[in-house]
Amino acid sequence: MDSIIPVHKLFIMKTMPLVSVAIITYNQKVFLAEAIQSVLQQDYEHIEIVIGDDCSTDGTQQMLLDYEQKYPGKFIIKLSSKNSGITQNSNQVHFACNGKYIAWLGGDDLMLPQKISKQVAFMELHPEYNLVYHNLDVFDSYNGNHIRFYNNQRNSYTGDITKSIKYGTFNGACSTMVRRAASPPYGFDEKFPVASDWLYWIEHLSSGGKIGFINEVLGRYRIHNKNASNPNSQHGLQGAMDSIETCNLLLKRYPHYKKLINYRLSILYRSLRKQVYIKNLLKSLHYNPYNISSAILLGIHLLTFKKIKF
Repeated sequence: MDSIIPVHKLFIMKTMPLVSVAIITYNQKVFLAEAIQSVLQQDYEHIEIVIGDDCSTDGTQQMLLDYEQKYPGKFIIKLSSKNSGITQNSNQVHFACNGKYIAWLGGDDLMLPQKISKQVAFMELHPEYNLVYHNLDVFDSYNGNHIRFYNNQRNSYTGDITKSIKYGTFNGACSTMVRRAASPPYGFDEKFPVASDWLYWIEHLSSGGKIGFINEVLGRYRIHNKNASNPNSQHGLQGAMDSIETCNLLLKRYPHYKKLINYRLSILYRSLRKQVYIKNLLKSLHYNPYNISSAILLGIHLLTFKKIKF
């Protein structure tokens, strides 16, 4: 019996737009080969793989040159001669992409089969959408690849720019595909050295585009001790500060969304309470006096004579 071709494959076989898989990496050689292999094993052929290495010292750059030689025309490799940071590295990759769509992937994360084909089918069928993401499994690389949780099992949002402003980066970067024509002309804002991706997503929706969600696990996000998003790392703290400064920029750029931006500021300050407990809880309540969680945390802290912190 002949195998049945899924509907999404029948559709994209007629269109087959170029997809740029954008990967930024720094000293991730131990994981990067697996990430690249997960792209090469996709069932969607019209892909270019654009990789920016931020001056790695672990042999990553030579490995990338080897891939470029082994797969002529498949890779666009951008090698930095000095470490410039996450945002600048993201920009050198972004501006090297030629595809109709850009699918972002961390150098330590993985794509699962059919990820690209299903996202392309969604975007081709829904031209009003400028961004689509999917569920991820979040796994512990040092514990037998054990799945800790699913990223969007509880919270998955769709809609317009207001959702991205209010709820932040709920779409995992390595699950996100964007329509390149809707990208901001400056790419990633380099005023934010670490967490510039939130504004990047928002700007894709600023002209009225929508954000969509595919309720399938089509990628894997790896947890390890060098994650840039680790809230306890230096990058994690800088990322939180970048997000707060992004809110200040949004207040100037989109003042009509002030209520939503203040809601996000309230959440961000509460997340920083471990650094300066009372100060940041008070700031959280300043931007949203109805933030019950912040009020309860502050009340418990004061009633226990500042002995208990959550």
